[in-house]
Amino acid sequence: MRLIHSIDRRDQVYYFRIQIAVITSLIVFIMLFRFWPDFEQSDQDLSERFSNEELIDQDFVIARQEVTVQRDAPPVPRPDVTVPDDEVVDVEYDLDLNGMDDGDLAPFAEDPGPAEIVGQPDQPPSVRRIVEPVTPSAARRDGLRVEVIVSYVVSETGEVEEAEIEDLRVFNEETGQFESVSETGYGFREITLRAARQWRFNPAMYQGEPVRSTTSHRFTFGS
Repeated sequence: MRLIHSIDRRDQVYYFRIQIAVITSLIVFIMLFRFWPDFEQSDQDLSERFSNEELIDQDFVIARQEVTVQRDAPPVPRPDVTVPDDEVVDVEYDLDLNGMDDGDLAPFAEDPGPAEIVGQPDQPPSVRRIVEPVTPSAARRDGLRVEVIVSYVVSETGEVEEAEIEDLRVFNEETGQFESVSETGYGFREITLRAARQWRFNPAMYQGEPVRSTTSHRFTFGS
């Protein structure tokens, strides 16, 4: 009887231990399930952290490269500035104009201009070179007779300073005389002046000196 009671008590202790072990396992399992770490969230946080670190590293590398490039850039050469070593000395000049006469000051040279024309020289200018104008072919064909009076201003060297048409005349068959006209229509003014400006003279003389003077000449066209 005592043996049977001892066996029953041993079985109860055994089953009690099994129950405690099962309960402990359940508690441990529940604790593990509840407090198990979220590896996906951790991985995501870790990846974000690495990404931020990479971005920071890249920005640091770029900034460092820029600093390096700016540091390694060659300096801009400055132009050479020559500083004079001479000492600047101010000198004052006292110019007394009150004690100077008008004769001490040289007068300004003035252009005397052309000499006066002597109207009645002792010796008038004489022709040294003659250039005859050519009669226009149309006027020759029409049998036109023309006289052109040219007045000259001759310089002291015999050059023609001025040449102007004084009178233009055309022969009138009915009256048998030359009559003054303003224009002939054949270009006699132009061809006469072109030839007259090429003339050369021996200058007029007055009191043994060459002077400016005037003279005239009649050019005849036709027969």
